[in-house]
Amino acid sequence: MKMCEALDIILNKKENKGYMVSFEKVKGCMLLAEHFPDKHAGEPLIETEERAWKLARMFADATWGECVNIYVMDHNFHPVPGYQFHKIENRK
Repeated sequence: MKMCEALDIILNKKENKGYMVSFEKVKGCMLLAEHFPDKHAGEPLIETEERAWKLARMFADATWGECVNIYVMDHNFHPVPGYQFHKIENRK
């Protein structure tokens, strides 16, 4: 490993910081946890929490009856502070 690569790891320069939308997909009588964008596949994360909440709302409206427990999480897969007050339920 090169010194610059080690420093990038130490300083988290390559860490993909931002936000993701978490949700559970209804599959019969089970819930399957998913999220987007896919950080592990190298997709860039959503830049702001506000934008992530807007996308979460649009996703909830588009997946009515298919997805539940929709909320925003940070780049470490932790729910953002106050998520329980903003958690989105499908509406129609």
